[in-house]
Amino acid sequence: MQGISMAQSEKAEEILEKPHLTEEQAGQLVERLYGLKVKSVKPLDSYYDMNFYVTVDGPAPWAHGYTLKVTNGTESKNEDLIEAQNKMMAFLADRGFPVPRVVPNLQGRDMSLEQLLKNENVSYSHNIVRLLTYLPGTVYHNVPVTHHLAYEAGAFLAKVQKALRDFSHPALHRPDFVWSLRYVPSLEKHLHCLKEDPHVDIIREIIQAFREKVLPRMDDLQQGVMHGDFNEQNVLVEEDPVTPSEYRVCGLLDYGGIIVDPYIFDLAIALMYFMSVVLKDPFSFGGQLVAGYESVRALTPAEWDVLYYCVAARALQSYVLGHYTASLHPENTEYLMFTAGSVWKFIELWWGTPKEEIYKQWRNIQNN
Repeated sequence: MQGISMAQSEKAEEILEKPHLTEEQAGQLVERLYGLKVKSVKPLDSYYDMNFYVTVDGPAPWAHGYTLKVTNGTESKNEDLIEAQNKMMAFLADRGFPVPRVVPNLQGRDMSLEQLLKNENVSYSHNIVRLLTYLPGTVYHNVPVTHHLAYEAGAFLAKVQKALRDFSHPALHRPDFVWSLRYVPSLEKHLHCLKEDPHVDIIREIIQAFREKVLPRMDDLQQGVMHGDFNEQNVLVEEDPVTPSEYRVCGLLDYGGIIVDPYIFDLAIALMYFMSVVLKDPFSFGGQLVAGYESVRALTPAEWDVLYYCVAARALQSYVLGHYTASLHPENTEYLMFTAGSVWKFIELWWGTPKEEIYKQWRNIQNN
């Protein structure tokens, strides 16, 4: 789930300006900006941007095709943030991580600001356009979930965090980014869109618990650059050639949530999304993900203290901001509510299970 621009987070009307682009227009952009002969164009799901899978005719440096990424009008105003995304992808790719690479355009630039027609009238938007190498693979959400894969995903996340200790960019300090867990107490100002929701009391309870249990511990939590949106839609997997019945991680997508934040937020985000898609015994899969993570980086006592509340807080963000954004942009409701529509069951299960009970199960997993 890609985040909302820090520059626009305070104004509801400006939370996003999703581009409007047809497949034909997307193909014309690729040919004009990159000099490639387009063979096919297929729209891809996106939260706020417009993404297209593009294949080309003739010899091409990347055999798997490309992703044309047209950034929403809001975040297109923050070129420094887009530059940070490009540099992080290049940094990770150079260190052997399976991530997209930015393709320079005919001017040798990683991106360009294009004036695009908003709709059928004469209004225009200005959007940053990039072409990325397309990564083959299947999103984690679409394959059978196993303990082995959950463990590997956790280890992969920790390895990315470890590598990013040597990466920095000033644009990654995003104090008002609404998808940072720091923003959780401010969810209260969006609850008006849930006035008919019977769960508002529990929502307020989780927000207050985060305010009391997590915020006072912020100085005790190790921080650094992180992906910020390690979820089951952004992680690609492929069949393991050694064990065909198993899958392994083969790609990491979507860098719109990159930020300097406590590392435990990154793990909590991953746990929430990966557990919420497991219908049977999600806690055991969460335990495997944590075990994989700790095989690379051990959690500190302070991180263990707050992890439970951070997982609940991320689920709440998904639920509240999903409903809120859908209320502003009903034409994109189906995609916006993909996560929010089912996440409440997870919230009830997680928040209804004592922290100590979950941790005990996780410790048993790591000890076996």
